[in-house]
Amino acid sequence: MNASTLKRPLVDLSKPRSQRPMMGLDIEEWRGEHNLSKYDAQYALGFRNSNHYNRMCALPLLPEALELLIRLYEEVPRERGWARYSIKELFHLMYDPALEPFVGTELETWARVDLGTRFAKIFGRSSARQYQWLSDDRRRNDTDLPAYAVIECILSKLKQVDDPREVLERVAKKVWAMRGVDLDVAYRVPTPDFPPTREKTGRKPGVKSKKAAAPVRKAVARKA
Repeated sequence: MNASTLKRPLVDLSKPRSQRPMMGLDIEEWRGEHNLSKYDAQYALGFRNSNHYNRMCALPLLPEALELLIRLYEEVPRERGWARYSIKELFHLMYDPALEPFVGTELETWARVDLGTRFAKIFGRSSARQYQWLSDDRRRNDTDLPAYAVIECILSKLKQVDDPREVLERVAKKVWAMRGVDLDVAYRVPTPDFPPTREKTGRKPGVKSKKAAAPVRKAVARKA
């Protein structure tokens, strides 16, 4: 399932915040509940400046990662610390047990792809993002995260819980369920009984891109 194909859910404002997707106006409500100044709220949510804060508050629907962070604060209502997991460390902490049955088999790569896709989707990112986050290239991984300050905040909040795997999975499932997506169905964890999907993405073999096919079409036109 591609994120671009997901329909934007209609937000029913008659429901409490705990039972519907969050909107920009919920940020101010959350800030008031915790008696935070705008500056403190900006820091807590990883906003760059007041303009960024105001822009998020005007959104009709919050990005999944931002809603995930706010709901983590509702679970652990205290200021985030400096310590945080690396993105790769968190992936291994969460999914190495699920990957273990496939290690050394022909399905290991496919299992990693499925788990990486689920991991990226939890944060509202495309499946392609997993290759950047989980690459063995040290020039990548966490050096790319400053552009995603909200994710850095999530990594910090998870350092404050005893079982980050359970907390992140539970909160993420709630965020996505209220948007009409069941993570365990759309991005399931592979098991020996239900192995990886082994579905390839991209163009089918033998099918050229429009750009690559253009010179061929021009040559045919000239011959005609």
